[in-house]
Amino acid sequence: MPSQINLQITGKIGNIIFYKRGDKYYARSVSGGIKQTKATKKRATEFGKASRAGKILRQQLLPVIPFPADNKMQTRLVSDLFSWLRSGFDPGQPCDPIPVLNDFSFTEGNTIAERWRVPLEVTKTADGMLQIKIPAFVPAKNIVAPAGTVLVKCHIATGGCDLKIGRETGGFSTSLNFNYNQEPVSEQIISLPTPTLSQTLIVAGVSLEYYFNKNGHLQKSMNKAFMPAGIVKAMYL
Repeated sequence: MPSQINLQITGKIGNIIFYKRGDKYYARSVSGGIKQTKATKKRATEFGKASRAGKILRQQLLPVIPFPADNKMQTRLVSDLFSWLRSGFDPGQPCDPIPVLNDFSFTEGNTIAERWRVPLEVTKTADGMLQIKIPAFVPAKNIVAPAGTVLVKCHIATGGCDLKIGRETGGFSTSLNFNYNQEPVSEQIISLPTPTLSQTLIVAGVSLEYYFNKNGHLQKSMNKAFMPAGIVKAMYL
């Protein structure tokens, strides 16, 4: 029996078909015969978890997602979550990092790693606390920016999802400003208060915004080639 979903997507992911009927969207599994019933139900359950987790994580990472209503991005995220759950996921076994989710890009341009050429490191330092380590760098050397850039704003956000019951566990967001010049920026270690409950999927995301001067005022660049945003760390505790 088809189930109504919140995602506005059509197509197929694994054994699940997505389609639109009227103004609503539905998902149903592909029939594989009686022998496939248990496997089909398992895939449907896993997809349901992936769909809920994708929505929950996107809501918490809104500060780093330039186009949160982008259906293609939503579908890619759910697809990667579904692939992870299908790759031998064990609810009782921590996983850090989660390769299929690390470096997930929320935009179609260059990734964070390609635009900001420094090794960002996100770790859990204590219960309820993550931290991001940004090594020393020179903005004009290590950040690829459009011509005329005078300031780069870095947004950082974390979020979590309890996969067992499909609910948000909470996150944190902050931002940093870097003058775009040749002046070195010292190493920074930033605390990110984030609930770190067991059997929780935790992600940290980063995005960059570029600003230039226009008539004496700062104006944000809307060049889609320079809107890097993505997940820089994903872990299951």
